[in-house]
Amino acid sequence: MVTQYFSPKEVAKAIGVSESSLKRWVDKGLIRATKTAGGHRRLELDAVLDYVRTSGRHLTNPGAVSLPEGCGSETHITVESAQKIFLDSIMAGDEVLATRIIIDVYLGGASVAEICDQIVAPSFHNVGDLWQCGDAKVYEERRACEICQRVVHELRRAVGTGPTSGPVAMGGTLDGDPYTLATSLAEVVLRSNGWNASSLGNMLPFETVRKAIIDERPALFWVSVTTIRDIDRFSTDFNLLFDIAQSMGTALVVGGQALTADIRQRIRYTNFSDNFRHMESFANTIRQSLPAPVTAQTIESSHDPLRN
Repeated sequence: MVTQYFSPKEVAKAIGVSESSLKRWVDKGLIRATKTAGGHRRLELDAVLDYVRTSGRHLTNPGAVSLPEGCGSETHITVESAQKIFLDSIMAGDEVLATRIIIDVYLGGASVAEICDQIVAPSFHNVGDLWQCGDAKVYEERRACEICQRVVHELRRAVGTGPTSGPVAMGGTLDGDPYTLATSLAEVVLRSNGWNASSLGNMLPFETVRKAIIDERPALFWVSVTTIRDIDRFSTDFNLLFDIAQSMGTALVVGGQALTADIRQRIRYTNFSDNFRHMESFANTIRQSLPAPVTAQTIESSHDPLRN
């Protein structure tokens, strides 16, 4: 994903303040920004929205930072009411409203894990139920799924790419499992908690997952399991995957509706998370136990004679 930057003028217009005030806040460190080679300030969307979340301000012109009109106008909406509006909007094909609801709840202070657990995931399951019961046509179900994916992409933009200095996490779904929403949500949840997280996508052969763990040595690897072709083969391959992960010091986190109690008894893993808040809690525990990343500032401080 190409990072999009905004000028102080654009951000000031989005928040409804003067450009000089916006620049002053940037210079005081209230809003994270970078500078071009020519010394011009540039801001990413996640930095802008993080400031809005923490300052209590509102977006008066969200289009200035490439968000749908109306975003940020109803940040006091409850998660419960947001779920119904979100479900109705994706079933009606209203992608703008669906995006606006998710961004509004996020700007209102809800965590990404809460949004995933209480709005996106249950709405996605409800769409499937409506289709199976004959209350939704095939095209309505497929359209709703596509909108869900694009809304998650917008939430990913809002959260940002995550710190490159953060602990590495990777994940995806395994061979025979085509579903991508859960692994996309897992990526965004981890990024919102300071992880350098990336989803590898779906239908990953066990062999390539093992190779990824050996080559990249992530601190955490998540696996979403929505469907299993052959339980016996799955169990054998998964236990080999766990052995590889354990030898590399990688925590193997699993979740998904296909992992029934019987199947969980046949496989080994570090943690089973039945929702995103559980995964978030476990990931934060892992992160706290990891050594602090070595940065240029750390190296400089270690050579400061006044610190010895």
